[in-house]
Amino acid sequence: MTLPAPLAGPLQIAAALVFHLPGARLELISSSGDRCSIGPMTDPRCTLHPAEFRELVLAAGNCELLGTLMGFALPEETTMTLTSSSVDMSHLGAGLYRVVGCEFTSYAFTTPISADQVDEVLLTLPSALAGERVRPEPDVPCDHGAAVCVSIVRDDGLGVTLVVISPGEIDDATRCEAIARAAVSACLVAEMEQFSACLDEAPS
Repeated sequence: MTLPAPLAGPLQIAAALVFHLPGARLELISSSGDRCSIGPMTDPRCTLHPAEFRELVLAAGNCELLGTLMGFALPEETTMTLTSSSVDMSHLGAGLYRVVGCEFTSYAFTTPISADQVDEVLLTLPSALAGERVRPEPDVPCDHGAAVCVSIVRDDGLGVTLVVISPGEIDDATRCEAIARAAVSACLVAEMEQFSACLDEAPS
């Protein structure tokens, strides 16, 4: 029986984004008004480094215990807002973020499926994007023929895979966003298919 991908909660997803996405800043606000900013220590608004926050999330697993470790109350309804520190970042919906850097605009999202599965999904995007060549090879410079570059980082501890899609050409932001939106949708379908398959295989 194939085991389902670990179901990361909002806390694990937030920790993965702020830890693996350069320039991200996470703002935690409890129901009582307590605040904590997680991000680069070069940002005066931040009081906790992303690596420290990730370790706390791994140790706690939920908001209530995390709050105990941090020294103030963090109930499950804690507000978590991903903003930016050194870049312009905005949420486009469905877990997709636009990250505007100095040289180009990239798109990032998380998924619980493995990095290998993400590779397979990106290679089988809908035929509407057949002309957009996607090369899912992390940390490899783009060549002239590539439409986009894809960086895939799996965080097994948090149960999250971070996918960052960047344009192969600086002026190709529109096509890059279309590919990113299609990739998010395809990964969501893969998640549901995997979950359904596990339910079908479970003994009745």
